[in-house]
Amino acid sequence: MGESKASVVFQGNRFFREGESFSIVKHSESMMEDRSFHSHDFVEICYVYSGSGYHVVGEQIYEVAKGDLFLINYEVTHTFYRTAEQQELVTYNILFKPGFLDDSLRLFHDFTSLTLSYLFKDSWADEPFREDLRLSLDEQREFDQLIHKMDMEYNQRMPGHSAILRAYTIELIVMMMRGFQKRSTGNERQHKKASEIEAALLYLDTHFHEPIQLAELAKKTFFSKNYFSHLFKEATGLTVSQYTQLVRIDRACEMMRDPDKKIAQIALEVGYADYKAFYLAFKKQKTLSPHAYRSGLPLTNQ
Repeated sequence: MGESKASVVFQGNRFFREGESFSIVKHSESMMEDRSFHSHDFVEICYVYSGSGYHVVGEQIYEVAKGDLFLINYEVTHTFYRTAEQQELVTYNILFKPGFLDDSLRLFHDFTSLTLSYLFKDSWADEPFREDLRLSLDEQREFDQLIHKMDMEYNQRMPGHSAILRAYTIELIVMMMRGFQKRSTGNERQHKKASEIEAALLYLDTHFHEPIQLAELAKKTFFSKNYFSHLFKEATGLTVSQYTQLVRIDRACEMMRDPDKKIAQIALEVGYADYKAFYLAFKKQKTLSPHAYRSGLPLTNQ
């Protein structure tokens, strides 16, 4: 059940120390009338450390208690609140930018791609991440110990603290993966989400007419730009720019079958604001100018 709400966007620099892209925040949540709906430009793992209350994620309302975990992606609106003055609701929030982890999770080959995509399943979807994880008592004890170590390491700022926090964050995420894996039905779960690169290809195939920023694609896959570029080239044999050009020119060729469409209009519709750039890209790919290519096509609507 949804409710109308005004939301603010929290920027990472509000929470991250200079030169860092990680923070851990312990927070005593507000009463319902004082709650603050917000989204942010970083990933947030929310852990209910003590007490009980409610968590609104997108249009979904969860009743929460100690041991509940949520992963909140970029631009997902959410808020915690309690409903009684004497009620306690304390959360630990682990905040980080995707580049903080880089490609480290790829070292954990014992976790299936299903488990990995399940954890990050909504980086491409319109709907927010709507699964929470309720930890068992044993899991809570392990998680509490890890959270305390992270909190101490972050606040003491000893030499090498960033490397230690990165390792702890990976450990925390792996613990979450194990929790989801234990609760999975395994063979019955039909998790057919595309891999990160497959999802990127689908995105490019449907958004080719829009400006494509490598940083935005990398953000959706939770990897750094350099590592995402490496994965993309390894999978396709092309750079993101080359693949985008390929899709745009292929779509332009399809549109050229319509005699009512001017070539300059087609160039705009496939994502080229500059006709000269379209002309050069087209000739490089098809070895013919756009007009010469069109003259050899069987046209529709004749």
